[in-house]
Amino acid sequence: MNSSRNLAGSYTSLSSSMKTTLLSVLTIVCCAVPAAVFSSWAWKAAGLEGIPLALATVMSAMVLATALFALLSALGKALKITK
Repeated sequence: MNSSRNLAGSYTSLSSSMKTTLLSVLTIVCCAVPAAVFSSWAWKAAGLEGIPLALATVMSAMVLATALFALLSALGKALKITK
């Protein structure tokens, strides 16, 4: 058994492409959840209910999440966290 190696693994032992993929997945989750919550809240405040609320939430949340993802991806590249 090789005692110098962390058998549980760690973030630093991942390849560069795996780190980028992991950070992209985390970024998507961190963008999609707040975008969906904010969109739903905003449309409810505007008076929508039921199916129109669901459709408006989905469409606006996709746009907002995409914008947040692009912003965070650019920030990650600027800070040289991702490639």
